[in-house]
Amino acid sequence: MNKLQKRTVYISISALIFFLVLSLMTNNWGYFLWSLLPVFMVLMTAFSIKRNKKNKMK
Repeated sequence: MNKLQKRTVYISISALIFFLVLSLMTNNWGYFLWSLLPVFMVLMTAFSIKRNKKNKMK
């Protein structure tokens, strides 16, 4: 994992924890549930870029 991917993982986990705490405080799980899809999309994008670059070099 390169530096950018590590940073992306840390930010994504922080965002999920923030929305989890917000959901626990307000008892409205919509905040947490609606944050899951964008966070996973960002993670998939960050890790798929590396895979595509490796495939082009072969």
